[in-house]
Amino acid sequence: MKNITFKRRFIFSILSVLILSMLFTFVGIYIDLKLTEKNIILRSNYYESIVPDIEKYISENKDRVLNKNFKGNLEKIIPLQGIEYEVVDSRGELLYGYFKESIVNTPVKLRKEPEIDKSSTPKMIKYVPIIYNNKIQGMVIFKYYLRSSASNPKYNWIVKYSENIMLLSPFIYIIIFTAIFASRLNKKLKIPLKQLMDGAEKIKNKDLDFTINYNSKDELGRLCKSFEEMRSELKKSLNHQWQMEQERKEMVSAIAHDLKTPITIIKGHVEGLIDSKRFDEDKVYRYLNLIDNNADRMTKLIEKMNILTKIEKSDFTLKYKKCNIIEFINEKSFDYNILAEDKKISFKCIINDERTSKALVSMDCYALSEILDNLISNSLRFTKEGGNIELNLNLTEEKMALCISDTGCGFSKKDTLNIFKKFYQGDESRSKEKGHSGLGLYIVKALVDKFNGKIEAENNEKGGAVVKVNIKLI
Repeated sequence: MKNITFKRRFIFSILSVLILSMLFTFVGIYIDLKLTEKNIILRSNYYESIVPDIEKYISENKDRVLNKNFKGNLEKIIPLQGIEYEVVDSRGELLYGYFKESIVNTPVKLRKEPEIDKSSTPKMIKYVPIIYNNKIQGMVIFKYYLRSSASNPKYNWIVKYSENIMLLSPFIYIIIFTAIFASRLNKKLKIPLKQLMDGAEKIKNKDLDFTINYNSKDELGRLCKSFEEMRSELKKSLNHQWQMEQERKEMVSAIAHDLKTPITIIKGHVEGLIDSKRFDEDKVYRYLNLIDNNADRMTKLIEKMNILTKIEKSDFTLKYKKCNIIEFINEKSFDYNILAEDKKISFKCIINDERTSKALVSMDCYALSEILDNLISNSLRFTKEGGNIELNLNLTEEKMALCISDTGCGFSKKDTLNIFKKFYQGDESRSKEKGHSGLGLYIVKALVDKFNGKIEAENNEKGGAVVKVNIKLI
C-alpha cells in the first residue's frame, strides 16, 4: 500500500472495514447457532417447549402431585435452572414449590383450563389445573422467561450481554476496524508529516542543511520530493546569493584598492603642481599626461564595473540583431591595428568564411565587441614592442570560431586554472604596473556563457597566449 494514492488507500480502508465487520458478524452468528444447536446456549422458547411435557406428566400423576413427598419426582421433570414453580391446593394455598420469591399472591383463584399470563413479557406465568374425579383438586403455577439462556445458569449473564452485543456487533466491529485502520494510516502519515513540519521549522530558522527522506509514489511522497527539491533549490539560491554578496564585498574592496592607486598618483601630481613655485612646461605636460592616463584607468575600471553589474543581473539577456559579421570584424580589426601600431606591435586579422550562403547572421554585436575588446587589450597589455597579435575568425553555417594569439609572456599553470575567475590578476606586481583589475577575462567568460559558447586559454608553441572562443550561430 506504500505506493498507491491516498484516494485508493482511503477506498481500500473503507471496504476493508465493511468487509471485516460483516465477516466477524457472520462468524459471531455462526458460533451462536452452533452453540444453540448443541444446547450450550438455549433458545428463547426452550423452556416454553418443555412445559407441555411437564403438563402431561402432571395430568398422568394427578393427585399425587399434591403430595409434598412427590416434590422430588416433580423436580426431576422440571428444569429448575430455567423454570420456577408453585403447587397450590383446592383452596389456592401454597403446598410446596421451587422459587426465589412467590410467583403469585396466595390464595390464588383456581382455573379450570390451563392459562398463560403474558402481561409481563418476557416473563411468562402458566397456570396448570390438577383435575381429579371431575373436580379441581389444586394447581401448578410455572414461571419462565422467553429469552436465550445458558445451559449452566452461572453463564446466563454472558448470554444476556452477548445478545445485546450481537445486535450491535456490526457497529462495534466498524468502530474497532476503523480505529485500527485509522491508527495504521496515522502511522504512515506521521513520518512524512513530521519531516515536513521539522523541515519547515528549520527553514524558518534559516537552516537548510537537512534532507527529506521519504520515498513513496503517493501524494505525500510527491509532496516530500517537491519539498526536498524546493529546499535544495532554495539552498542553492541562498548560497548563490551569499556568494554574490561575498563577491560584492570583495569587488568593492578590490575596486577601492584599484582606484586608490590612480587617485594617489593624480593627487600627488596635482599637489606637486600646486607646490611648484615656477612652472616648467615639460614637467606640467608630463604631470598632466600622467593625470590623464590615471583618469582613463579609473574610467575603464568604472566601465567594467557597470558592464559586470549588467551581466550579473538575473534578467540580463543578449539582444540579437541581423548583422554582417565579416564587415563587423574588419571594422574592429581596423581599430585594433591602430592601437597595436601605437605600441609598435604587429596586428593581423585572418578571416576564413566556409559558409555557402553569405547571409546576415543574428548576433549581439555589443556583447561580441566586449569579448574582442577585452581579449585584444589583454594581448596588447602583455605583448612587448616588436611582438605579434593575430586574430583568426573561422565561420561555418553552425558556428563562429575566434582565436586570438600573441607572442607575449603567455599563461602560467596557475593562470590557466584561474584566469577566468573574478579579480584574478596573475602576476600581481605586473598587474598593478599595467593597471589590471582582474575583471576583463571574467567578463569575457560571462558573455561567452550567455552565448552558450565555450572559451579556452592555453599557450602556443612560441610561448605566447592563445584564447579560443566558439559561439553557435543562430
